[in-house]
Amino acid sequence: MKIYLYTLFLGCVCLLSCKKDKQDFKYAQLNEVTIKTDSAITITQFDTLKLDPVITESKPSGESYSYQWKIYSVTPVEGISSMVLSTDKAIKAVISYPPLRDGYNLEYKVTNKSNGVSAFKTFSLQVTSVFKDGWLVSSTKGNTAGLDFIRSDYRVFYSPATAVNRTAYTGNAVAAYAYPSSYGAKTSIGFFTDNGNYIYDANSFLESGKSTTGFTPVKGQFTFGLTRYGSEEYIINNGDLFGASVIDDPINVTFTDRIGGDYSLFPKVIKSTYFITYFFDNKYKRFMYTTFGDFGLNPVLGSSSAAFNMGNTGMTMVGASDGPQDVSTGTYYFIMQDNVGNRYIYSLNGGKPVLKQQMQNSPEIASAKTFASSLFLNQMYYATDNKLYVYDILSNSSKLIYTFPAGVLIKQMVVQPNDARKLVIATNIGTSGSVYFFQLDNLGNIVNNSYVQKIDGFGAIANIDYRKPN
Repeated sequence: MKIYLYTLFLGCVCLLSCKKDKQDFKYAQLNEVTIKTDSAITITQFDTLKLDPVITESKPSGESYSYQWKIYSVTPVEGISSMVLSTDKAIKAVISYPPLRDGYNLEYKVTNKSNGVSAFKTFSLQVTSVFKDGWLVSSTKGNTAGLDFIRSDYRVFYSPATAVNRTAYTGNAVAAYAYPSSYGAKTSIGFFTDNGNYIYDANSFLESGKSTTGFTPVKGQFTFGLTRYGSEEYIINNGDLFGASVIDDPINVTFTDRIGGDYSLFPKVIKSTYFITYFFDNKYKRFMYTTFGDFGLNPVLGSSSAAFNMGNTGMTMVGASDGPQDVSTGTYYFIMQDNVGNRYIYSLNGGKPVLKQQMQNSPEIASAKTFASSLFLNQMYYATDNKLYVYDILSNSSKLIYTFPAGVLIKQMVVQPNDARKLVIATNIGTSGSVYFFQLDNLGNIVNNSYVQKIDGFGAIANIDYRKPN
């Protein structure tokens, strides 16, 4: 009985097999996709990449496809991750990625929606720097600390560090400064907020290092300065002095604890000589100094026979600005105030007192808050809330040269270091900031009595600083 059943089972299997062998097999021929376009691309950072590749199919068109453009660095770099730029057939996207030595791969994927088969094309993408000389603008919008850049041709880059590093910086902006990240070359930008400090590569705004401080930067009471020799950098914050060595670790900068002593410094680093850096102590009305390679802060032993006694001025410093500079020495101007409110102009050149003069025939000088010195004339600009004056040192008199609209508050003004005939002024109206560019004539007056360019769109401006690549 068992043998019979087994024989019957084998017979059924054979019949089924024969029937299966007689069925017709239909094979679908895949529609092969070919992507035709150049494989190498060069683009300037923050420009718009536009590509519309030619796609050919081995079968007549009629298939449905999905698309993906993906960018990633050829060599892994900290802070750089892959990202899908577009899911359209043709790409139109702003490239905020920073320049890298080995560049990027841009991968284009075309996928057949019906069968999931994909075709790929990889482009070699090189990004070049868009940043040259220009102005760093630190401002605050809401609870976001913004760092913007105005290039010398007035092209504006709003929050480039946010775009490059894909992160928002919370808190209030305090200041940003261009300074060395490699000894002797201005290749980095330091950005200071009350919620953190950051170092960016100046040619791309990619975070490139760390700035460590043991204090919280205070807006309006903060300044950064590099020694003329370039080996040390200093921060004055709320009257206290902190130092860091550029030589020890120029990429990851760690500032000292408060440099010891009984003092309260005006926020100005005075690099009047090559190896000695000066500061002014408003507590004891005296100049102080540090020397090359030493963070010890010492009082200056002044002389009563000089234009003024650096060791005992009897004055409070209320303003300071840079005058003409050369490689080894610099001229600095100071607005000093006595105990009854009279204001004087002092100057220091090469570490030596040069000028002491009570300012007369100068409207509103007693309430002036912001100052900038001419780099080619014996003049100083000063401002009240919305009025701009020029003070002639030789004639000891001032005149009004420009008035901003009512409600505009002048925050800061700087004569552009590489263009002595350009005056740059940062202003605020409430929480909105603007930057004005004025051209100066040979007498220090404003050309055509108006600005050359006005740029809006900033938050409340805390600080502007000029950046020029070496």
